[in-house]
Amino acid sequence: MREILGWRCSLFTDRIFGRGVIPILLLVLCFSSHAADCSLYPIALSSQTLTGVQPGTVVNNIMNGKQPGNFGWLTWAGSPSVPTLAASLTPPGNSDTYVNPDNPNDRVLSVGDWVQGKPGVSNSKNVRDALDALKAVDIVVPVWDQTLGQGNNADYRVAAFARMRLIGYNLPGQSRITARFLGYASCGQENQAPLVQA
Repeated sequence: MREILGWRCSLFTDRIFGRGVIPILLLVLCFSSHAADCSLYPIALSSQTLTGVQPGTVVNNIMNGKQPGNFGWLTWAGSPSVPTLAASLTPPGNSDTYVNPDNPNDRVLSVGDWVQGKPGVSNSKNVRDALDALKAVDIVVPVWDQTLGQGNNADYRVAAFARMRLIGYNLPGQSRITARFLGYASCGQENQAPLVQA
């Protein structure tokens, strides 16, 4: 989606203004739209898993929750239900439903925020169908560095966001999701563009 938005902005400005002559306001709006598109998917990826990993590397398991009863699923608004997980995994995702467990007024998942873990492996057909669909697109997942609690009360602190391309999964046998690491992404409130007056 990021690539599509960037292409549309380039095509739009080229058609109207010609190459090399782009008003600053329009340029800011295009890059703002390009950067703000950050649909997140509820898979908990440990920062330790990415230590020393270069973009393009296949990571054997990105589903790595730590707390007891958690296998790596997240829940944006606290619901532990499998249908909620399946909906969050189905493109384009619904990370816009996020609610900070420490501050209900915070609805934008940013670095430093906490997100709740979803207990159980959750291997329903809807979940598998959603994972199969995700193999065709690049996704962004939260990278965590700290945890608190356990079970349905487990929380993960977001340290970064990573772009991944799912390759395969093995649920519930190994509780494993394999993906290619594509690099880090900028998401959340730090992504908001400055206001520019024409």
